[in-house]
Amino acid sequence: MFVIVMGVSGSGKTTIGQLLAGRLGAPFYDGDDYHPPANVAKMAAGIPLDDDDRAGWLRVLASLITNGLQQGHSGVVACSALKKSYRDRLRGNSQQVRFVYLKGDLADIRTRIQEREDHFMKAVLLQSQFDTLEEPRHALTIDSTLEPNEIVDTIMEQLMDKKYDVGMMGMGVMGRSLSLNLERHGYAVIGYDPYPNLPAGFPVKLTGTVASLAAALATPRIVLMMVPAGAPVDAAIASLKDCLQAGDIIIDGGNSYFTDTARRVQELAAQGIHFVGMGVSGGESGALWGPSLMPGGERAAWERVRPMLRAIAAVADDGAPCVTWIGPGGAGHYVKMVHNGIEYGDMELIAEIYDLLHRGAGLSNSEMAGIFERWNEGELRSYLIEITAKVLRKTDEETDRPLVDMIMDIAGQKGTGRWTSQIALEVGAPTPAINAAVVMRLLSALKDTRVAVARQLGGVTMYHGDVGQLVMAAEDALYAAKITVYAQGMDLLRTASAQFGWDLNIASIVRIWRAGCIIRAELLNDIAAAFEHQPDLPNLYLNETFAEALGHKQTGWREVVQTGAELGIPLLALAAALGYFDALRSERLPANLIQAQRDFFGAHTYHRLDREGIFHTDWEA
Repeated sequence: MFVIVMGVSGSGKTTIGQLLAGRLGAPFYDGDDYHPPANVAKMAAGIPLDDDDRAGWLRVLASLITNGLQQGHSGVVACSALKKSYRDRLRGNSQQVRFVYLKGDLADIRTRIQEREDHFMKAVLLQSQFDTLEEPRHALTIDSTLEPNEIVDTIMEQLMDKKYDVGMMGMGVMGRSLSLNLERHGYAVIGYDPYPNLPAGFPVKLTGTVASLAAALATPRIVLMMVPAGAPVDAAIASLKDCLQAGDIIIDGGNSYFTDTARRVQELAAQGIHFVGMGVSGGESGALWGPSLMPGGERAAWERVRPMLRAIAAVADDGAPCVTWIGPGGAGHYVKMVHNGIEYGDMELIAEIYDLLHRGAGLSNSEMAGIFERWNEGELRSYLIEITAKVLRKTDEETDRPLVDMIMDIAGQKGTGRWTSQIALEVGAPTPAINAAVVMRLLSALKDTRVAVARQLGGVTMYHGDVGQLVMAAEDALYAAKITVYAQGMDLLRTASAQFGWDLNIASIVRIWRAGCIIRAELLNDIAAAFEHQPDLPNLYLNETFAEALGHKQTGWREVVQTGAELGIPLLALAAALGYFDALRSERLPANLIQAQRDFFGAHTYHRLDREGIFHTDWEA
């Protein structure tokens, strides 16, 4: 929005314009600075300007305003704009240009002008300005004799738009999609981005500064940030803090690390500002049509934003919105991190099965697409299985080959999967399948090294067995390994909940993953039911439904891992999941030997099976 503060010379346009610009955090433009030298000389000589004199001047100012609005900027302009035709020229066709008219008495304003020194506008020209003036009908009219701060307060109260429900900081893909989602559900959104790059015709209004964003919001204000994790979040908060007041709410919808979120909650609470760290899953489509939302932080803030978040969230098949309060501090972002770790594991499992059947067994992409389509009609039904079939069917328009075959085999990552593995080690939760998925992405990045080693050591051996049997085994292996990845994720939630005192409701968390998010899957209903039946379930393997499924499917699982080993197909995550399965069902592990070794070289002591106490042995005595 551009505000034009108008009136005759001496009415206080410059003073009020500068104060207003400072309040809004927007640039100030003094219209007098844009007069050409000929106009300045004419006014200095006491000769009134006519319409022809002002034509070029108005053109320059109109261009300034139009260009600013097109770039999503705001501004305040001090300009006499004495005639309606002048104002029409400055406004153009925009509804984002507003006028403030500082109305004053001729005698009072003449006194002001006479007191000014070294100004090119002479007091003798004042009468000509009053003669030219056409008072505006649709401007905010304010008595120019009021105190400047009182005038600015009036402008802020009456002219600034207070109808916006949400301020969106960060208008990238996710910010834009969430803005449209909010608007579709009746929440008026105003956006801000320091480098806006919006599609043509994007309907959500942008403001040029953080201050004007805050000024446009109804109180208590809600600001949703969709900016990259880390320092950009802290910078965004710093730019906001002075514009907010106690009771306002900041929501961080990015993938922030949960300890950063906990710190921000505490820091902002000292100012009375509520902070919500909210995981958002579903990508661009989910953000637009209904994501899975994982808010955490201050409970009071949840009560305030609950109706809005429930409105925009995905809806599961049973009609439940996919959003729930996760817990205090950084709990929301922690749960999103675990969600992403499960996502890493699930994607790697699918990729390994694809590799085994495609590169090892020689199935075409079209044949593989059909297999995944069939699997998506059964117990493996999930978003990732569904899109895998679509990916495998896509043809490259340039080469007429399967597009997936034209994509470099290097998988990117933004760090959330790695964070999951790191925190799992810190809290003591074993997540080998998720860790393997992270490692495989790291290995994928070593393209040159892999090419060199493959040339040195050879590649894959082709499968010559019963392909149909291998496909059936792969289906069982994928389902069993999926259960295992989820079991590891649930263990990570349970362990961290106890360690950080969050009291997470795992059943509720799983239920909000059933729609909108990347890891939505048919088996989530059974996982939620398991934790509803037994909230303190130590491991998903102990639930009868999953224990039975694992018992039936382990034969195919072992066949797949064995076949991969024989062919030289890397099945790191499938094998890690199977190793976890076998370790967890082992009453006795070889850790007794490890503990003996530790006692041997470090006197770390050990416990015995046959009696209580702590023991140490002189192993070389």
